[in-house]
Amino acid sequence: SYYSKRMKTMQAWQTFEYGGPEKLQLNSSAEIPVIRDSLDCLIKVHAASINPLDVEMLAGYGDTSFNFMRQLSKCSLNAPRFPLVLGRDFSGTVVHVGKRVKSVKIGDEVWGALSPWANGSFAEYMLAPVCYISKKPNSLNHPDASSFPYAALTAWSALRIFGGLCEKSSYGKRVLVIGASGGVGTISVQLLKSWGADVTAICSSDATEMLYNLGADTVLDYQSPEFKMSLKEMKKFDLILDNVGKEYPGFCMDLLNNWRNSKYVTLVSPLLKNTDDQGLFIGTFLSGVQAGLDTAMSFKDGKSFRWAYFMPNGCILKKLAQMVDNKQINPVIEKVYPFEEVPHAFEKAVKGHARGKTVINFTAEQDKNQEKHN
Repeated sequence: SYYSKRMKTMQAWQTFEYGGPEKLQLNSSAEIPVIRDSLDCLIKVHAASINPLDVEMLAGYGDTSFNFMRQLSKCSLNAPRFPLVLGRDFSGTVVHVGKRVKSVKIGDEVWGALSPWANGSFAEYMLAPVCYISKKPNSLNHPDASSFPYAALTAWSALRIFGGLCEKSSYGKRVLVIGASGGVGTISVQLLKSWGADVTAICSSDATEMLYNLGADTVLDYQSPEFKMSLKEMKKFDLILDNVGKEYPGFCMDLLNNWRNSKYVTLVSPLLKNTDDQGLFIGTFLSGVQAGLDTAMSFKDGKSFRWAYFMPNGCILKKLAQMVDNKQINPVIEKVYPFEEVPHAFEKAVKGHARGKTVINFTAEQDKNQEKHN
């Protein structure tokens, strides 16, 4: 990964206004970011993946909250929204490090995921705080590795931090995963199975075989006419992980065990929409009221309702890298696009119904040329 401090520009996919994939522009003279914090690393990106959050952010979702956090992190009220570089997770090589970075060095191959308000990974070079990265799994190439960090850390946060499950406490626990075929769902199923849980997965019929292959004990097709009846007839659950929202909390709370510390954990929070619609302070207040009501409604039967969210964390990525190398969890990738085709990749992601992750391989052209010469 050639890099010289004299290099000033790079290629980056940027947007200068909110909208659809057509708003993405390839800037071949974007500035290579400069390390200003002594704990930052400059990374040459080899691959990155698209998450639903990227699609939503392109359309303007979370603008109020993320812009506030951007201003806070840069200690400036003038921190610009645009140009915006999307992409949360990545796999690449460290090419420069801040003075206080000790855990990685120049030349190390790393993976990681950034907070939503940071400039993203759909660029040849990017900055990442050292605490958000770890060495990538040895057993994975860069495209496969890039499919993991954001989805895996979100799954870990939902199951471990908000759901209270772990390797030691999950054996025999019954867990329902709603929306199991996307990035977070496929990793959640594998994590839970490696911890010994009994997993029921909800998806559409064309993802059924994939989820059984990932280890799910029962797979239900939400499009089937018997779907709700089948769910109601099942033994009650200790934890429900909801990646979808919509009408699910309404009828699924009753599927939890009463008075057994069972939990409904959703990744669909109204916070960002409320702050976009109502402004930062009223939106946050309304979300707090809603969280209180949701919790109070569920608590009457000894159940709890929790909103979970992604948390960047290099230490957890290190644990996940070991699990990947031990073949306890594997990448689930639907399609890989070359760097030049980022807007096409977004068009695919906009349609939803993911079967694993959509990945951008920055070195696809070089890989092809090498194959021709070999």
